[in-house]
Amino acid sequence: MSFSRSRSIIKYTYIINNSIVESVSMKKNLGVLLCPKLSFHSHIEAMCCKSLKTLGFVLRLSKEFKLSASLKSIYYSLVRSLLEYASVLWDPCTAVDSSLIERVQRRFLSSSAFILKINHPPHDYQPVMQKLGLVSLADRRVEANLLFLHKLIDGSIDAPSLLAQVGFKVPSRQTRSSAPFAITPHTTNYGRNQPIDRMMRLGNEHPHLFIRYQ
Repeated sequence: MSFSRSRSIIKYTYIINNSIVESVSMKKNLGVLLCPKLSFHSHIEAMCCKSLKTLGFVLRLSKEFKLSASLKSIYYSLVRSLLEYASVLWDPCTAVDSSLIERVQRRFLSSSAFILKINHPPHDYQPVMQKLGLVSLADRRVEANLLFLHKLIDGSIDAPSLLAQVGFKVPSRQTRSSAPFAITPHTTNYGRNQPIDRMMRLGNEHPHLFIRYQ
C-alpha cells in the first residue's frame, strides 16, 4: 500500500524473491482499517456497522430488563467499547463521520427509553441520557484525547517520538492566555486533525479538563 494525499499516486511494482508483491487498497492493522489516503471514513463505517449489529443482538437479549444498570453494563462492554477502540487515532474531523458514530448511541437511547419507560420529546434523547448518566460519544473522545496527552507527558505512555511532537507554549511575558500548547498552523482539516496536534488543540480549548487529570 502506498500512502499519499496526492491525486496522482506513482505506482511501482515491488518484487521480492522474483515474486510480485500484491498491492492492496485497504488493510486492517491492530483492528484499524487503513487506506492509501489515510482517511478513516471506511474504518468508521465498518465500525458503526459492526456496532449496530452487536447492539441489535444486545437489545434482543435485554428487552425484558428492568434495571438501567444492567442494560448500561452490556452496552458499555459490547457496543461502546467497539465505538471507542483506538479513537485517539481515528477521531473524526467531519460532522458526517461524527454523526455516524452518534447514531449508534441514539439507537441505544431510543430502545432504552422504550424498555425502561423513560418519557422524552420525539427525537430528543437528552432526558434519556441524563436519566442513564450518559454523555455524547464526541465528549468522551475529547476526554480520551486529553487523557492520552496527559499520560504521554507524565511518562505513563513511553513513546519518545510522539512526545517530541508536543509543543509547549513558553511566553516571553505574562499574558492572560491559559493555553499550554503551541501548535503549528495548518491550512487543511487533515493536517489540523493529526492526532498530536488535535490533542494539543483540545488541551488549549479545554484547559480545565486537561488540568483535571494532573
